[in-house]
Amino acid sequence: MTAPTVAVSQPESGTALLRTAVVHAPDGTPRLRRFPGPRAPREFVPVDPVLAERLAEVRTTEGARLALSETTGRVRVYPANGVESVARRLLVDGPVGEMVRPVRALGQLLRELHRIEPPAALVGEIPAGAARLDRWLAGRSADPHAAYAADVVRRRLGPERWAGIRDRFDRLLAESEVVLAHGAPGLGSMIAGTAGADVLLTGEDLCVASWQFDLGWVVGELVELRWQVGGDPQGWQALLNALFEGYGRDLGDEWASLAALRILLHVHDIAAYADWYRAGFDHYASFLSFLLNL
Repeated sequence: MTAPTVAVSQPESGTALLRTAVVHAPDGTPRLRRFPGPRAPREFVPVDPVLAERLAEVRTTEGARLALSETTGRVRVYPANGVESVARRLLVDGPVGEMVRPVRALGQLLRELHRIEPPAALVGEIPAGAARLDRWLAGRSADPHAAYAADVVRRRLGPERWAGIRDRFDRLLAESEVVLAHGAPGLGSMIAGTAGADVLLTGEDLCVASWQFDLGWVVGELVELRWQVGGDPQGWQALLNALFEGYGRDLGDEWASLAALRILLHVHDIAAYADWYRAGFDHYASFLSFLLNL
């Protein structure tokens, strides 16, 4: 199925990993058009039609839903009530109270997604983000800037902490309690609509993984944003509380190491795919050292 769209209403943005543009359907309603960047290591995951129907049925009690693409193949087009992501709002305004609702909804949507039986076709493949992180942590990055970033962070953390990170990552991949996972449930994929219209863009990275992979991804993004943006600490804590309340479970004592894994993946992706960024990574190394000592 191919949904018609008209002209792009905002400039295309993103990295060499993922590109996004705002388009509009003929009736004027906004759509998000997303496709892999020119150096993306793989295409989007094909979504089985039966699974897509099941995912489309997911709703929270307040009406938030998983947004599936109206198209299949390399380019995905998503319906969205508004086009402002939670990530953008937090970057601009900090931990405003209006974002508690969509962050709670994100936790609820992940909980419901994790309850769905995964199709056999997805079993056995590690998440795309985990595959990128695995190569990087093992020193197999083909990108020189990413290899440089790994060297900076590894030297700053020291061999013991670096080995601990690798061990936690390996245990995450070997976790026996696996679920149908979103695979990349970033705050940039959570679109904050009007009340009852929040949506999580879903389908590009579906996989089978530990529930901790998805939840740790979001925690890592919130922790990194708190460090970068600043603002009211209680406001950031309210967002974390909302996420855990929505999911019905938290990460326990290992939250910091799981958050660090997500931040390390972000470091890799900035270095490998954000061509405009050529600054150093010492500040990330310092923050990760602090985080892992908490």
